[in-house]
Amino acid sequence: MNHDADEIETAETFLTEMLEADRVGHYSSFIQHFDPAELEGFDEKAFLDDVALMRDELGAYQSRHFLGSLQGFQHEDRPQSRRFVWRAVYEKNEALIILGMHRKDGEWVVNESVVSK
Repeated sequence: MNHDADEIETAETFLTEMLEADRVGHYSSFIQHFDPAELEGFDEKAFLDDVALMRDELGAYQSRHFLGSLQGFQHEDRPQSRRFVWRAVYEKNEALIILGMHRKDGEWVVNESVVSK
C-alpha cells in the first residue's frame, strides 16, 4: 500500500531519533513519540536490556533502506494505523525494522518498534 510522503517522512524522522536513542542508551528519547498506552511493561530497564542484546547479536547500526509500508492493524483506538518496513544493515548482520504508527489527537504516535533478526 502506498502512503503519503508526509507519513513516510514522519516515520523516517521517528526512526532516526529512535536509532540514535538506541545508540546512546537514552530511554526517554526512544519513547518520546510512543503512544503511552503502548509502553506498559517497557520501562528503562527493559529498554537497556534490549539495547544490550541487540548490540551483542547485531553489532552497531550502520544503514537502512526503506522497503515500503503496510496498512496497520485497524482498531477504533488506532485510526489510520500504518506499518513502515526497512532493511537495516548492522555491523554483524542484517535485520528488518518495523515501525508502527497511528493517529492520536491528530498527531502520529508510535505503537510498534520491532527489529527482527
